[in-house]
Amino acid sequence: MVSLQWGETISYDILAFDKHGKVAFIEVKSTSAYPRRWMLQKKYANPRSDDIPPEARFVCCVDISSKEHEPSIHVFPASVVASGLHYYFNSKFSKSPSYHLSLDFKPQGQTKQKVKTVGQFIEEEKYLENFAIIGLTPVKS
Repeated sequence: MVSLQWGETISYDILAFDKHGKVAFIEVKSTSAYPRRWMLQKKYANPRSDDIPPEARFVCCVDISSKEHEPSIHVFPASVVASGLHYYFNSKFSKSPSYHLSLDFKPQGQTKQKVKTVGQFIEEEKYLENFAIIGLTPVKS
């Protein structure tokens, strides 16, 4: 079951739940201009400050930038997004209300060094098209 959120009552785009009562709060971000790069509210850098349990929060990053390929969707737990943001920004965040999650970027100040990209650091391939990670029991007909 899925319930779309209208307005900003809880600040998540989708509430998904199963018949066992498990709930997932899903934020959907898309990019059409910058491949594998999404803008996120600063709350995703520190998910513990949200009232919703961290294990119930997910960010679906949809990349629709390619005209030759189908869109790709990464289903990230909010804690993984926070880890990627802290890695890229070296935990030194500006006062900006938003930050970018850029899978192909290296941490700030380390672009010429042999270090992992953000995507490599968070093992982004584990989350590509992995809807099962949300952990809800599907309804079978």
